[in-house]
Amino acid sequence: MAMSPTANVNLWTSAEHALDYLGRADSIPHRVEGEASLLEFLPTHPKRILDLGSGGGRLLGLVKASRPDAEFVALDFSQTMLETLRNQFKADPKVVVVAHDLSEPLPDLGRFDAVVSSFAIHHVTHERKRTLYQEIHQALQPGGLFAT
Repeated sequence: MAMSPTANVNLWTSAEHALDYLGRADSIPHRVEGEASLLEFLPTHPKRILDLGSGGGRLLGLVKASRPDAEFVALDFSQTMLETLRNQFKADPKVVVVAHDLSEPLPDLGRFDAVVSSFAIHHVTHERKRTLYQEIHQALQPGGLFAT
């Protein structure tokens, strides 16, 4: 059975699906090169960074290592991913983990110097992508950066 391009099939509520992704995340072709490019474009001394669809915290960990003085907000809605994030960053007061589904409007989290995302936004409908990009723009400080 073929799915239409607008079908809303979200497998991330399944622990099995989330754990499968975490098990193969490091093997995605050219991922390391893309992450290195993203890090190059980040502001040098950001105060706050938002990570949309944080998953297991891979990108958040890389960004945090390269900009350790910043404060971070990690958003995800998968219970498996949220547990992984909370475990990984539980001792870090600079990381706040927020449960949020990107198919819904972003909560008011304040302003950010950078918003990053990796392998998350493509899961929402095209219509939602357009409104999400507007919300991201509104959440950025003047001169802030959105990088995926």
